[in-house]
Amino acid sequence: MIRKTLSAAAATTAGLVAYGAIAVALSAQNAAPDKSVWDAVYSQDQARRGQAKYAQVCVLCHEADLTGSDKVPSLAGAEFLDRWNDRSVGDLADRIRLTMPVEEIGSLSIQTSTDITAYLLQANNFPAGQEELKADRSAMKSLVIKRK
Repeated sequence: MIRKTLSAAAATTAGLVAYGAIAVALSAQNAAPDKSVWDAVYSQDQARRGQAKYAQVCVLCHEADLTGSDKVPSLAGAEFLDRWNDRSVGDLADRIRLTMPVEEIGSLSIQTSTDITAYLLQANNFPAGQEELKADRSAMKSLVIKRK
């Protein structure tokens, strides 16, 4: 009797797990796809602000042309795209905010790191739009960096 009860409970649990997996799969299938950087997610004005801040806090290590060095990664071109392809804009903004500049880690606000991120998107030839990239971590997490 106990075995039959346990078997029934196990079968019910397995059924619920399978149902949950199907529901998650269907939900993901019907969910709106993430936007990408090709959807013009930052403005020109914001990229200009980001460029000005980059010149103040990033240029010493990453160079004026964003090429970096043998010790510091490039922030433009193939190396940048290899590193950030299929990752979120939020990941990039977080990396900037939480690890830069080396001399003052954590000194950049979310808005400043978002503006610098907009500049990096511009430097990598992603299109600008009318709206600014919002300094909202969860919103930026839904924006994907994609090479063409």
